[in-house]
Amino acid sequence: MASRNYKYYQPNDKDLKDNYGDCVIRALTKVMDKSWMQVFDDLIPYAKRHQCMPNGKQCYESYLKENGFTYHGISNKKGAKRPTVDRFAKEHKNGTFFLNVANHCVAVVDGYYYDTWDSGSCCLYGYLEKE
Repeated sequence: MASRNYKYYQPNDKDLKDNYGDCVIRALTKVMDKSWMQVFDDLIPYAKRHQCMPNGKQCYESYLKENGFTYHGISNKKGAKRPTVDRFAKEHKNGTFFLNVANHCVAVVDGYYYDTWDSGSCCLYGYLEKE
């Protein structure tokens, strides 16, 4: 059963079956309030600068930081469990966040997480917060 904090979100109108590996761009469209194509085009100069793919961590972190986001790491103390996407969304009822989880990225806006699947059980490794 999907969490009440999860909302299906697919801004890529060409990905009719949710098969494209474009979670970075999807999440960025939500936190930047831009179209899929606008975000993709925005990332190209960053990808060239860092010589990486547009969905590379260096690329999207630079893009977000230059657009008013601040990075927050999640410490993994011995014996402690990392917070999940669902828990993070429930604890952050206000604000705009770009979350890094294992091999995936998710947008959280005002207590809801947006994705093409319910990624609520994924463990959080860090996030960028819109100032």
